Amino acid sequence: MAASVKDVAALAGVSASTVSNYLNRPQLLGERSRKNVEAAIAELGFVPNESARQLRAGSSKTLALILLDAWLPYFSDLSRGVEDAVRDCGWSLFFSNSNRDPERELANLDMFEAHRVQGLVIIPQGRVKDRLEQLQSRGIECVVVGPTETSDLISAVTFDDVGGGRLAGSHILEIGRRHLAFLGNPHNVVQSADRLKGMMLAVEASGTEATVMTVTVTNLTVQDGIEAAEQILSMPESERPDAIFAANDMVAVGAQTVFLRTGLRIPEDIAIVGYDDVPYSRQAVVPLTTIRQPAYEMGRAAGHLLLEQIERPGTREVQQRMFGAQLVQRESTIGRTPPTRTPRLTPKPAPIPETSHG
Repeated sequence: MAASVKDVAALAGVSASTVSNYLNRPQLLGERSRKNVEAAIAELGFVPNESARQLRAGSSKTLALILLDAWLPYFSDLSRGVEDAVRDCGWSLFFSNSNRDPERELANLDMFEAHRVQGLVIIPQGRVKDRLEQLQSRGIECVVVGPTETSDLISAVTFDDVGGGRLAGSHILEIGRRHLAFLGNPHNVVQSADRLKGMMLAVEASGTEATVMTVTVTNLTVQDGIEAAEQILSMPESERPDAIFAANDMVAVGAQTVFLRTGLRIPEDIAIVGYDDVPYSRQAVVPLTTIRQPAYEMGRAAGHLLLEQIERPGTREVQQRMFGAQLVQRESTIGRTPPTRTPRLTPKPAPIPETSHG
């Protein structure tokens, strides 16, 4: 059993309050008492219960991060950014994963309120605006990453997904492709809807007779990309797309795997554009052209924004920080031509969409 404050006090021959002072206000102790307590702690291997101490004080120097899908590389990079930002300033960070389950997401919010965290970053799945505003009113600062319901109280870090889709669509058209397919879930995922919207805007602006079909995928995993590619291959050859734009890189990698196994050449027979620029996109058999979404940088921005709000509670302002899209060209669309990068789009801040999905 772990040693307690009372155990330390008994061995040191002092009161429990003296041990408490040693842990919290050591300047109040004389040299003899301090040495006795130090010796007792060393002998017993005593470790202070920091969580209990902070809960007794009514707050904790801890923050929380609620991820949408911890298994996807994008969210792993984003979480590193948040963690690095807050740890640099001496804060601890708890993690949880909603796993795209709105009920689990609300349970995580309840859990972190019970633990009295001072703030949290969330990539939301469901409609959580009212719950976040309630937490704000109770002194728990909140920052959303990604689309969220409009709120006058909640700050957000967002990405220009419409701009990213427009870049992807324009690039596909520039390399001469006219039969396009979008692999995503625009009916249930806000980001997918915005990326498809951007792609359609590029087609409309091109003045060409290019066509766009949507192949619905559910969870944006490699397996979803495999199944989408198999669906495409089941079509008559004359109806197949000559280019696909996947809602994320994992879907693109899954589709690429199927196409290569069946003998299709990339990009000669079918060009592929992904989204996010996770490490897999560079390491794929045919390196992926993709839209770079700077997950790590967005995570750091969210962490710093949260700390700003905590440190200035009386003067806090709701902020929205938007990151622009960047096209990274690789062999999945341009063959073996040396890869290049297009200039970053820097859009003006726009209102956050009314619905929220990661």
